[in-house]
Amino acid sequence: MDPGTAAIVGGMAIQTIGGIFGGSKRAAAAQDQAIQQAKATNAQHQYNLDMWDMKRQQLQSQRSEAVDRINLQARNQGRERAYRDVQAQQQYDYNLKIRNQKNVTNEIAFKRSEDIYHDTTSLNNMSARSAMDSEIIKLQEAKAERAFDANDSYIEQIEAEGKLRARASTGRSARKGYQANMADYGRQTEMLNATSDSQDRNARAILEGIIQDKTSADLTAFASKMLKPTTLPEPLKQAALPTPEYSLPRLLEEFDFGPQPVRGFMASPGAAADMAWGSTISSVAGSIGSGLSSLGATGAFGGGGTQVADSIDMGDGFSYWDTDM
Repeated sequence: MDPGTAAIVGGMAIQTIGGIFGGSKRAAAAQDQAIQQAKATNAQHQYNLDMWDMKRQQLQSQRSEAVDRINLQARNQGRERAYRDVQAQQQYDYNLKIRNQKNVTNEIAFKRSEDIYHDTTSLNNMSARSAMDSEIIKLQEAKAERAFDANDSYIEQIEAEGKLRARASTGRSARKGYQANMADYGRQTEMLNATSDSQDRNARAILEGIIQDKTSADLTAFASKMLKPTTLPEPLKQAALPTPEYSLPRLLEEFDFGPQPVRGFMASPGAAADMAWGSTISSVAGSIGSGLSSLGATGAFGGGGTQVADSIDMGDGFSYWDTDM
């Protein structure tokens, strides 16, 4: 092999080996990057799954907490309604006792008022009767006194007449004596009658005054009389508090949690390495082709005839062709 050909072949070999080495490093870097990317994708997917599951549990916990809170509120309000109902019943019983006691008290007061009224009217009747009896007795005594006075007057008149007759006087003087005696008797009788009439009028007026005083006292007693009490109405009983309705949160459905996270795109280490090797092999093949063209142009293959090249294994599945000089 002449020096020119050797130089070309050597350059080709160096370029090919360099390309293979660089391709190997790029393939390893791409594979490592794909592995790291796959790990990150897996970690992100697992994080998304854990987050989705925690959000699902959180939503379920929030609903459970809301249900517990509503149930607690319902129980508390139920106890409060029961307490208020007991208070209302106690207040009703207390007011009912007061009402019944007032009815009894009013009946007792009315009975006492009736007793006082009857006692007062009875006392008025007794007082009026006593006053009337006293006045009637006075009138009767006055009449009896007038009767005695009339008898005395009549006796005096008879005595005077008897004295005149005893004198046996006749004539004009005797008549005048008789006339004077009769006139005196008449005057006394008229005075007695006038006194009797006056006493009768006074007694009548006094009796009428007693009757009027009794009537006035009876009216005063009646005005002080208590009216018959009516039965007081029963106290108003408070109605039971209404039971409120509570709305619980609906049951959670699958659509409440949303779709599960989808695994993102994950790079394949083998595909990345194959891609790097593919570009490297294409580059090496282009270098070899360029070198062979240079050899053909320089006639390194013995007058330009077709030569059979031996395959030389360069390792890693690549070969180059050597020409038998």
